[in-house]
Amino acid sequence: MGDLLLSEELLLLGLHDETGKPDGWFQPSTLHGALLCDLIERGAVTVDGKKRLHPGDRAPEHPALRAVHETIAADAKPRTVAHWTGALPWKHAKPAELVAARLVDDGVLTREEGKVLGIFRTTRLPEADPRPERALRERLRGILVTGVEPDAHDALLVTLLNTTSQVRAALSDVDSEQRRAGLRRAKEIAKGLKDNPVVKAQYDAAMAAVMASVVTTTVVVTAGSG
Repeated sequence: MGDLLLSEELLLLGLHDETGKPDGWFQPSTLHGALLCDLIERGAVTVDGKKRLHPGDRAPEHPALRAVHETIAADAKPRTVAHWTGALPWKHAKPAELVAARLVDDGVLTREEGKVLGIFRTTRLPEADPRPERALRERLRGILVTGVEPDAHDALLVTLLNTTSQVRAALSDVDSEQRRAGLRRAKEIAKGLKDNPVVKAQYDAAMAAVMASVVTTTVVVTAGSG
């Protein structure tokens, strides 16, 4: 398989390996924002000065990116990142399944469907091939614990993990002292990316998308627990 998307990496880190369900604090709704990050990172959409997204003429080959790109391209006029952050959950209601499509095809995850009470369809995505996630965690340990300098992709990944409170999950196999150091390192990397003028437009758009996803999830969870 090719290089993993940011959204695929977040999914692998966020799912329980055996149950195939969201683990810990992972919220699949944050994948909508991560997919926008992927499109921006790969140049499939560009961001103007008003944070509006402009789709490229050619749709990406990756099935998840192609689906979101087609949704954006189908609109008659450019819309802001904030608009798409609110619209994508309605257009693509099952982001984990969307992001998992290539991982399932490549044998990294398996797809298991069932029903609750014989009515409501459920999908689990347990891990079949642990090597991609193992390599991902090793790479993140190198960056966050050992101090390896991240490339642009990994800097954005660390920033997404920091924004969505998933750094602890990414460092679940290190001791507590290393984990605390990793949390500090993640914040430093996120700040450095924010202050980098070369990627500022992409960073601002990506963070707006993911933060809106986090806020939306928090509101839904809070409202549902009242």
